[in-house]
This record gives sequence, structure tokens and C-alpha cells, in this order.
Amino acid sequence: MKKLMMTVAIGSVAAFGSSGQALAYDIDCAIILCMAGGFPPSPVCSHAYQTMIQRITPIPVLPPFGVCTFAAAPTSPGTPGLESELDTSLPEYAWLHRIQIHWFEGRAFEDRNGDRRWSWSFRSCDPENSGCRNIIFENRSATPWPNAFLSDNDQVVPYPDPHKPGNFAHRAVMIEFGNYEGDIEHSEWISY
Repeated sequence: MKKLMMTVAIGSVAAFGSSGQALAYDIDCAIILCMAGGFPPSPVCSHAYQTMIQRITPIPVLPPFGVCTFAAAPTSPGTPGLESELDTSLPEYAWLHRIQIHWFEGRAFEDRNGDRRWSWSFRSCDPENSGCRNIIFENRSATPWPNAFLSDNDQVVPYPDPHKPGNFAHRAVMIEFGNYEGDIEHSEWISY
């Protein structure tokens, strides 16, 4: 029932727009609404997801969403409403603060002795792409990086596949986010 309500809310946000016209919704509001519903399939949520991924994929790195502005209700009958910002510090938006952006860099190569080696690093950042910290850094390991890691949100997230043949380098970013029910989800790894 909640998913249906979110889909209806998202659909109503999109109902005012059509292709060829300017968007009738604030993309930051669309990202927040679609994220709350786990990015249900719709043109608006597809666009919101794509915009969010483009923001976190370098360069320059931006937060996954900005300020959501909307038309506030009129203060008295017959007067126009004002533009307002969504206050995400309220308890009902606590799920937004569980967002983590994960960065991965890895490479496989042969050392001077002809032995296969792997180097990799994994970094986690807050929603503003600041407050980043290294989770793991391995250099010239005799074993490839693990298949998965445990995130700060206690979610098992798979690493990109380290078992490609030959020498290679891989960089990727992903976003881990909560929905309005408190469930944690994540995007796929986006190579850049």
C-alpha cells in the first residue's frame, strides 16, 4: 500500500510535464521522492536516478541531491503560495541521512617476478561527498579483493569482479540509500 501511495505521489509530480517542455518538477524533490519509494519504474524516477548518478560520478563530484524547493500552501485564501525548502532535518526524513557514497579503485598486474598482484582502495563518503574515510587500502596483495564488504549501514555490498584476465584497472562509484520504510538499498557500481 505504501509503495502504491509513493507511486501515485511521484506520478502526480510528473503529471504536469511533457517532453519538449521544461520540467514541471524540481529534480531534487523528484530524487528524494523516488528514493523514498526505492526508485519505482517510471519516467520521472528513471530521470531522477540518472541525474543522481551523474552528480556522484566525477568530475566534479556533487552531492546526490540538492535543496528540494516546492510551492508552499498560501497563508490565506486567495493569495499565492510562496516557494519553500523541504526541511530534511525533521525526524520523518531521517532515512535521507543514511546515504553513503562508496568509491572503489582497483587494479591487477604482474610484478617484476611475474606474480599476479592486486591493489585496491575503498572509500565511503557522506551525502555531501565530504567526510570521506578510507575503509580499506591494499597495495600489491597476493590475493584479489574480496567479493563483498559490509557497509556502515550493515549491508553486504558486492565489490566489482576482480577476476578479469590480464592487467587491468577499474574505478567505480555506487550510492547506498535508505527508503521511507528504513530499508537500505544500493545502486550498481558505475564505472567511470
